Amino acid sequence: MESSIIYHEAGHAVIAAWLGAEVLHVTIQPDRDDGPLRDGDAAVRWHHRGLTERQLCERELMAVLAGPVAEMLHAETKQRVNSRAEWACDWEIAWTLAHSLVPKPAARHAMIDAVTMKLFQVMSRGDFWQAIAEVADLLDAHETVEGDDVMECVQRWIGHSQS
Repeated sequence: MESSIIYHEAGHAVIAAWLGAEVLHVTIQPDRDDGPLRDGDAAVRWHHRGLTERQLCERELMAVLAGPVAEMLHAETKQRVNSRAEWACDWEIAWTLAHSLVPKPAARHAMIDAVTMKLFQVMSRGDFWQAIAEVADLLDAHETVEGDDVMECVQRWIGHSQS
């Protein structure tokens, strides 16, 4: 399996778990019958837990963009999330989430760029990158990783969740 996909899915899962989501599982062998063709899937359940709709939407946006950012960090490149066909699904979800936060397209682009830059800063830290790398190693070995295992990696390297 191509390592960029493994890091992409690990990025989604680690950031979602850190932000307080319940990661059900992450896989590089997704079902092919429930939506667009994709190479991986992170199944995540968000809980309000006292968050406003805006806060929840901001966290979801970060988790969506974390996949492409992890892939960029792994490849040691930077590019816009809407620049690659492989990230089209992530871009569409990010655009929709950002629309509910800022309705004007130019402001939406600026918000997505700002969140992407924040993720670059956070995910390039040693503790975050270790958690992502460990989940990526598990995905490489097993193709599917359960949410409890993702949470163990997050707690081992990063500590408590953001929630």
